[in-house]
Amino acid sequence: MKNRAAESPGSMQWWKEEQIRYWRETTDHYLKFGTTIQAGILCDEDSEGQSYDDNNRTILKRSGLRDGQVVLDAGCGVCGPGLHAAMHVPGLEVHGVTLSPYQAEVAQKLIADSPAAGRVHVQAADYHELPFPDRTFDCALFLESAGYSFRLEELFAEISRVLQDDGKVYIKDVFCRAGEMTVQEWKQIDAFRRIYAQPTPPMQDMSAALAAAGFAVTSALDITPMIVPRPREREFGLPRFRPFPAPPIHWGEIVAIKAAT
Repeated sequence: MKNRAAESPGSMQWWKEEQIRYWRETTDHYLKFGTTIQAGILCDEDSEGQSYDDNNRTILKRSGLRDGQVVLDAGCGVCGPGLHAAMHVPGLEVHGVTLSPYQAEVAQKLIADSPAAGRVHVQAADYHELPFPDRTFDCALFLESAGYSFRLEELFAEISRVLQDDGKVYIKDVFCRAGEMTVQEWKQIDAFRRIYAQPTPPMQDMSAALAAAGFAVTSALDITPMIVPRPREREFGLPRFRPFPAPPIHWGEIVAIKAAT
């Protein structure tokens, strides 16, 4: 397999194609570990264990999803967390989008076999250009997905369009550490970005992009102490993966509210 991660990145279209290729090459490997395609398990004081079910329960609680809401799962993967939410919150409706046609195909099969079929929907789409009318959603979830955007202000302007007034954005993601870095740290973050086909911005940049799109950021937390990482490089055994001894990254959680217009 040709290692495109070693090539020089070009235009935004190059990155978009690389992200689609990345997920086509790796999704089946991620599915060996379940349908929640996230690198870290979020646990808080109420978590009973360190499984992906615990992660999904914690996210469900912290995002505040409730009966009767219509939710956008932006960058949904195969929609494992979205299905979990729909099965545990009666009346919740989830619409997921993924850039990967292959992930959308897998998700649709999982949905068809789920008790929540009919309340969960997934399609292949770019979350910068969503196929939904204005003011469709009560909440937008980004579960390790917003960090793939190279156009954060455009992304959150589009999310603002499809959210109701006072709608919520909930983000759990990996962020580049802000501030000065050594040459070795710069090399590591550059390799990390190329391997995982994502820009991995600082959390401050994402918060600023939300504010520029008219959101009020109500919380921006470093949640690294609450994360149990799940490195999988050995299990994957793919040329594009390698371990990072001390990458300049951290885990963060952002909550933002759309101002009424």
